[in-house]
Amino acid sequence: MARIEIRLKDKEKEAWQNFCKVNGLTGAGMLRQMIKHITKDKVSFDKEKNVETKNKSGVMTIRFEPGDIKAIEKRSIEEGFDNKSQWIRSIVLNALDNHPVLIREEVQAIREANRELAAIGRNLNQIAKVMNIDSRLIDPPELEMLTGVVDKVKKQQSKIMNLVSRSQNRWMLHSTD
Repeated sequence: MARIEIRLKDKEKEAWQNFCKVNGLTGAGMLRQMIKHITKDKVSFDKEKNVETKNKSGVMTIRFEPGDIKAIEKRSIEEGFDNKSQWIRSIVLNALDNHPVLIREEVQAIREANRELAAIGRNLNQIAKVMNIDSRLIDPPELEMLTGVVDKVKKQQSKIMNLVSRSQNRWMLHSTD
């Protein structure tokens, strides 16, 4: 990887390091931003970044206060996650693209609701097929039976919407009382 070096006086170096620290960047990161800004994005660092991170393991270390760790452990268990890493990863990924994050039990409930809806659909297809072949073979469906089918579909839809809503609202702040 190429390297750029510059000679600075001790006071200049200290001022640069403080400036970068206040802005939450390393010296190299700040220099990259400045180059991109000055060149109006004509110089891109994406290729170098990909080369740099290609061999990384995907592990990220985050430090928390002991009380925060206990709260994270408690909340991850309460919400049905297997471990605190899975819970934290879900928060981060949700924040990146706002997709719902479902735990194992929620995925299972959606699969079950989907099976129920598929079974209802198959039953309706069988009724329609028989009616299309010869409507004299069976009595037309009664309103009560059709209402029951609609109720079952609405019940399954409600289950799915509750799971999605719970997932989307999972990351709302809770009191830690």
